[in-house]
Amino acid sequence: MSITIQHTKEQLSLAYITAIAGLAGLNLGQRSVNDYGVDGYFRSVFIDTRERRRAETGFSIDFQAKASIAWRRRGSDIEYNIERKAYNDMVRRSRSASPLIVILLCLPRVGWYEISEEQLILKHACYWWRLTGGTPISTDRKRILIPSNNLLTPGVLAQMVADEQTAKEAMYDA
Repeated sequence: MSITIQHTKEQLSLAYITAIAGLAGLNLGQRSVNDYGVDGYFRSVFIDTRERRRAETGFSIDFQAKASIAWRRRGSDIEYNIERKAYNDMVRRSRSASPLIVILLCLPRVGWYEISEEQLILKHACYWWRLTGGTPISTDRKRILIPSNNLLTPGVLAQMVADEQTAKEAMYDA
């Protein structure tokens, strides 16, 4: 017996996210139980030169991981129908909370990966999307458009966490 196709997709999404977080130099936390709409978080790390160790800064971005073959390119955007629960979790989130982003692994319909002695290739890519404001929906799904320049890369992810730190520090310095 094997895991479901959906669980396989989720594992591929988390593998992609893990690789990007590591390359970005961020600490990654994943929920194994009771995720309540948050699958994990990224936290920045600083070097404490006095004690010669690294520690988390406390600034983070939460994420919800998705993986799907049910997406399509629409101009320069990625079109995806997000579930009501995921959409409403974002709408209802307090502005003072850590940001919550959706990370969507856009899989091809077939041939999700290639493996050889030299490399493991996951097909297509992850894109991130963040909603601020809005009204909860009652329909099963909501069509969203994710700009294709929201490609999840190590540089983009590191910058998002750095921007969050700058924004939070500015709130308290004011």
